[in-house]
Amino acid sequence: MPTLDPGGAAGYLVERGLAVAADEIVARSLGGGVSNVVLDVDTGSRRLVVKQSLPRLRVEDEWLAKRERVVTEADALRAYRELTPESVPRVLDVAPDRFTIVIEHAPPGWLDWKSLLLEGDADPGIAAALGRVLGTWHGGTWDREEFRSRFADLEAFEQLRVDPYYRTLMRRRPDLAGPVAARIESMATQRRCLCHGDFSPKNVLCGGNGLWVLDAEVAHFGDPGFDTGFMLNHLFLKAVHRPAALPGYAACARAFWSAYAGPGPRVGEAETLGHLACLMLSRVHGKSPAEYLDEDQRGVADGLGVDLLLRPPASLAEALERLEAAL
Repeated sequence: MPTLDPGGAAGYLVERGLAVAADEIVARSLGGGVSNVVLDVDTGSRRLVVKQSLPRLRVEDEWLAKRERVVTEADALRAYRELTPESVPRVLDVAPDRFTIVIEHAPPGWLDWKSLLLEGDADPGIAAALGRVLGTWHGGTWDREEFRSRFADLEAFEQLRVDPYYRTLMRRRPDLAGPVAARIESMATQRRCLCHGDFSPKNVLCGGNGLWVLDAEVAHFGDPGFDTGFMLNHLFLKAVHRPAALPGYAACARAFWSAYAGPGPRVGEAETLGHLACLMLSRVHGKSPAEYLDEDQRGVADGLGVDLLLRPPASLAEALERLEAAL
């Protein structure tokens, strides 16, 4: 299957029965990060998003991943939509042989939360909504055999998260290998619920009173501490990048955790903070460094990550105190 581009989108959508008149279709690239082709398509009657997974990610280091992950993403989005209908886009088409899916486009004017955060616009209301969404996902699939068997494959998660983040960190910082290995063991053994695997601000679109969570290509039945630690790490790193906006980022972290820790089964703070430390260090030393951190900021993140990893904080409140001290 050739890689899709804006020029090929019209023919593809007509072939799949999602559009009628190819000459009315206008498509443009959304970039798709490093792992996918993502196209924004206007068919004349509606807007769609076409996503095709790449076999090799667009980074400096060699980074390969199974293309079937996009089919898993479609399945996960459908599962999440059953639990939180207003927080996930509809999946309109899946072509497993072409490693391509089509989903509905976000409402006009919606923005990705990462862009807002990087500008210092840190809204605890969005963070709380995300905490509730993730808590519903984790609690609603906790120890349920139907989800355990449906999302049993860990290969894409290993290729796109465990190896490039945790194992690469171990190779580049062998002095930290012990506690990092403990978190890898946790991900292999503490398989409790359906995990998103990329629950981060860049995958949140928001506007008006709503939001969507996207990009579930590494969804799997696994360790929920990865999801909670992943989101908190992004908020911590934004504070490292913009120290003056720390109060807003800290408020978001507290709101997210408070909303997540609702009734029903949930992962605890200790497991979450263990992943937070590993992920912070991984965004400095791993295959996917945080692109918005400069050299000095990477040094701050490295020092804080080592401190959180080797001296585990007792609570999120204590971790935030250490963040403030590091800045």
